[in-house]
Amino acid sequence: MLYACNTSEIIKYGERPRINFENTSKLNITVQHYVYFTDEDYLNGVTQKNDSLKLELMGEASAEALKCCFKLISEQNAPDVTFPEYVELPAGAYETYVVVKVKRPERTDSRFVVTLGIDTENPLHDFDAGKCEGQQLEIVGEFRLKPVGWNNYFGTYSDGKYCFMLDFFKGTYGSIGNTSNNRALVREAYKEYRLTNPAILDEEGNEIIFP
Repeated sequence: MLYACNTSEIIKYGERPRINFENTSKLNITVQHYVYFTDEDYLNGVTQKNDSLKLELMGEASAEALKCCFKLISEQNAPDVTFPEYVELPAGAYETYVVVKVKRPERTDSRFVVTLGIDTENPLHDFDAGKCEGQQLEIVGEFRLKPVGWNNYFGTYSDGKYCFMLDFFKGTYGSIGNTSNNRALVREAYKEYRLTNPAILDEEGNEIIFP
């Protein structure tokens, strides 16, 4: 009887193939996949991202298309994450991808973790169980708004202040010159904004100030 060379991936050829999420780690741990939302995403109105997760076949390729099913195992501080019930591995193929849709968290300081698993109990699933460390994947994401290099030229940083600047200048921090003219422009713009709008607060609950 022939077996795969790696004893941690023993497969009897002729049995149903097995499938795993791609895991390049040599530590036999669950793979983590990161999704980040940035200031550029905020500026461009990006509130959802599609991300592709790779699946790899163990064993011989099939002469016909096979279904790989998925399930939600757990979620922590998660926004809306959606994924299909299954994807098909085409006949003769050794890899395929599942596309997940991730919505941007409302809070900029939030971090979410969603654990997606291969659902071997779904009757539509056509594969035997693969490696334990390849049967689930953690989707880890953050909304990272604060730009690299903020130097307090426009005052103490806060997410509210930066969002106002993004909306006003229509550009990210790196494209906004640290000039006295720009500082005066945004200061006057905020004064005008306050004539008809409530105060924008920083993370401590205080109104933002443009120097």
